[in-house]
Amino acid sequence: MSRKQLEPKGKSIALSLMRDVQGSATEKLRMFKKVRAAGGFAKADPADLAEAERMLRDFVTMEKGNAGRR
Repeated sequence: MSRKQLEPKGKSIALSLMRDVQGSATEKLRMFKKVRAAGGFAKADPADLAEAERMLRDFVTMEKGNAGRR
């Protein structure tokens, strides 16, 4: 069974970004905003986009908190 068949149809934009895109949370948030501004998520549900941005911001906050502990 392929990976596509196992994934739910409405997978989260934020989870996809965190799993499939390389880079720090800050870089991923920056890329998300750039793609969104260019209309790359035109067909996506606005509520899903808001949730994705909130989650990415939370990851940025966690990443910054962990950087201070090193």
